[in-house]
Amino acid sequence: MNSIYVQDITDIDQPAELEGIQLNWGPSVFVNTPQGPRDLRTATATPEFWDIWRWNKEALKAAGISPARESGSWKVKWWINVSNPTDARKKNICIPENKSYTLSEAIDLVKQTLDGVSEQSAQNKLRYSPEDVYWILHDMLRYVSQNASGVFALRQIRKDTYRVKHMAEGFAKQRSNRKLKAEVKRTAKYLEELTGRRPSWGEEE
Repeated sequence: MNSIYVQDITDIDQPAELEGIQLNWGPSVFVNTPQGPRDLRTATATPEFWDIWRWNKEALKAAGISPARESGSWKVKWWINVSNPTDARKKNICIPENKSYTLSEAIDLVKQTLDGVSEQSAQNKLRYSPEDVYWILHDMLRYVSQNASGVFALRQIRKDTYRVKHMAEGFAKQRSNRKLKAEVKRTAKYLEELTGRRPSWGEEE
């Protein structure tokens, strides 16, 4: 497994928004700007960059990426905010390889990840229906239940209001067994009404 530590932005080859292409970045140059101190890295604009720029311009701008014409050729400028490196480190998602994680710790990392998604979603024009939101949460809890003890589910307690309910593993199995038995009885009753004979596997206990 390769290292998956998220490092300070000054140590990253290039922003994630440029995933899929590799630009030949020059060394970092410290620049004082009206918006505060920045590190500036420059690369030659390639056809692959222009493809990404056309469909992901706003996200690239938010990441400090912009094209500029210099000496008759196009360059890609990467402006890196270094005014408060402590804030940048707070956004790092660190997953050391030499430890295991409790469910609570894993959820904290999920929260950090979703916070990062939320920060980049200010310009997102998509809108989600209540059903969309419900199924996002439902599917997330189903995944958790497949990898945790017991079952987590979203339960409606009144109109427009839900609560996360946890059922211990033993209780969840008992409930599943009761549902299965009830379904077997319903099927046996249906066959009895249809044929006049109740199947042996549907006999009352």
